[in-house]
Amino acid sequence: MDYKDMLKDIKNNELKRVYLLYGNEMYLKDYIISDIKKKYIDKAFESLNMIYIDGKETSTDSIINACETLPFMSDKKIVIVEDLPLFTSKKETSNLDEEELCRYLEKLNASSCLIFISNEAKIDNRKKVVKIIKQSGEIVQLLKLKDMDLIKWTQSIFSRNDKKISSTDIQYFLHQAGYYDASNNRTLYDLENEINKICSYLGERETVEKEDVKKGVIKSLQNNVFALVDALGQKKADEALSIFNDMILENEPIQLIFHMIIRQLRMLMLTKLYEEKGYSQGDISQKINVPTFVVKKLVSQTRNYSSSNLYMILEKALDVDRAIKTGKMEWKLAVEMFIAEISN
Repeated sequence: MDYKDMLKDIKNNELKRVYLLYGNEMYLKDYIISDIKKKYIDKAFESLNMIYIDGKETSTDSIINACETLPFMSDKKIVIVEDLPLFTSKKETSNLDEEELCRYLEKLNASSCLIFISNEAKIDNRKKVVKIIKQSGEIVQLLKLKDMDLIKWTQSIFSRNDKKISSTDIQYFLHQAGYYDASNNRTLYDLENEINKICSYLGERETVEKEDVKKGVIKSLQNNVFALVDALGQKKADEALSIFNDMILENEPIQLIFHMIIRQLRMLMLTKLYEEKGYSQGDISQKINVPTFVVKKLVSQTRNYSSSNLYMILEKALDVDRAIKTGKMEWKLAVEMFIAEISN
């Protein structure tokens, strides 16, 4: 189940008795809770009908007691338990009696909705408590938004600030902001902050232009790496080395920069091979697990390289990595020599 299905449950007044929300995109968690409050909770009785429990400090009895107390002047009582150390394979001490909680979940009070929230990227599906929640309610994975969902959300935040932006410039903004960078944990909250900065910069002006995005958003590591690999393909050694040294001045670890360069080259190689086999950009997106707008950028960048050229570069990168790890070369010098050699 994804977050949109849970929003439908709320809208249709069909809340299940128990939910488990987990994943990296906590913006969606807050959005869901906000929707529940609007639908079910009268502000005058919020303290009675919406109970927050710290899962790291609670006991099974506390959770059960909160659920068993009937709602006051309302059809539903919402009990939210966050960070309960039961849903992952990590071994953490707690005051919980897991067996007792499992027995209770099977006969949960119909007037209550119990929502567990785990801020972890994964849960342990082998756990008995997870299996029971699947049977009695729903498990909702809060993944990063993709493609049209992400574009629509971005458009809505700009609109909320009374600003207009084209779909093309939205994609440019998302690329610049680095929402899908493997090297960071950027969330929708981070994107919202970037949008607010751009809107403040615009002042009274309504339309957001590409240049506004360029000035308002600090380039992410992934974007710098993309520009560096682009310069490599165009044989612009000076530009590639300049980008590399700028990243070092921004305190990016050289090891991470080199790892990201190799990752970008691997994605280019895969994109090139799939494209030569006749795969559509949508298919390639699913194959290499990146958004469609990123694939469009990759397809554009592959025109600077042949398949054999990319294979040779990756082989060279492997040699450089081996030389560094065996102590034959120092990190900065090795990467600079790699960039210079590939550019020439």
